[in-house]
Amino acid sequence: MAYNEGLQSDVRKQLGFVLNDISENLPGAFMIYRADKEDDEIFYANKEFLDMAGYENLDELFKSTKKSFRNLIHEDQREAVEASIWNQIESGSVNDYIHYQLRKQDGTYIPVLDQGRIVESVRFGKVFYVLFIYWQAIQVNYSTKFVEKAT
Repeated sequence: MAYNEGLQSDVRKQLGFVLNDISENLPGAFMIYRADKEDDEIFYANKEFLDMAGYENLDELFKSTKKSFRNLIHEDQREAVEASIWNQIESGSVNDYIHYQLRKQDGTYIPVLDQGRIVESVRFGKVFYVLFIYWQAIQVNYSTKFVEKAT
């Protein structure tokens, strides 16, 4: 298709990007996992997520978490985080927003903001696409930038 004479130049440019190019170069950590309360199988995480959480590769992430998203959430927060995510989705939103302690590969935890979106995948059914932002990066880089000045 990219070499079809009738295809516009802009469309050719769009076709030149593949998932790997995009996912590995986005300035953010993300993952995709099954949107099912009983089976939250992790399908994919980009390198930024693996680096943030201290994993060498996807196989290490899958082994450590048993491919379960809930195993990344601090045990003390797990039930509340899952309830909040599903309450937001069941109230009609396609997006959910939550803050919690993410378990790293070494067993330590880091605070993250998690923004998820539920979508219907032709191949996998309902899945969540989730962006993760390291909480302290927000504080360091944005804490004073959003403070309104008194007038």
